[in-house]
Amino acid sequence: MNYQLKLLREEHPGKLDTHWDMLPTNGFYDKVRLRVRSDELYRAYELMYPRDYKVITPQIISIAGMEGISALWSDKGRVVGRLGKIITRWPDEQNAYLADWINSKGIACQVTKRQGIRFDRASTKQIIDFIRPFTPRCMRSRFVKRASRL
Repeated sequence: MNYQLKLLREEHPGKLDTHWDMLPTNGFYDKVRLRVRSDELYRAYELMYPRDYKVITPQIISIAGMEGISALWSDKGRVVGRLGKIITRWPDEQNAYLADWINSKGIACQVTKRQGIRFDRASTKQIIDFIRPFTPRCMRSRFVKRASRL
């Protein structure tokens, strides 16, 4: 671990703020961990994984923004026929947070019974047009193939 920390310090452009932390755990993760606090991403990670369990809140969705939604679509979104779906496998309450955030952007969607979010034909085209500029370059080929069917 010390060697990896040395390499991380050499590659990081600025000052690297690290500290060792001890957290209660269920046994899957180590109790003692190295935490890196130099980037803003650590705040989102600490909000999203309190006590090693993933939790989605409105705060996390607003931090992720459109870049996060485009990555979520690229990873878990699909077009079936002409309807769009994001199968998240999150609890209904957490899917409702995501659906409310997307609805606040003017794109109609509903929470499904199968742990996901569904878009009708018009809103599928609208969400694809909306997240297209935010799609990471490495995910564009997969994204374009799906969008071409609309």
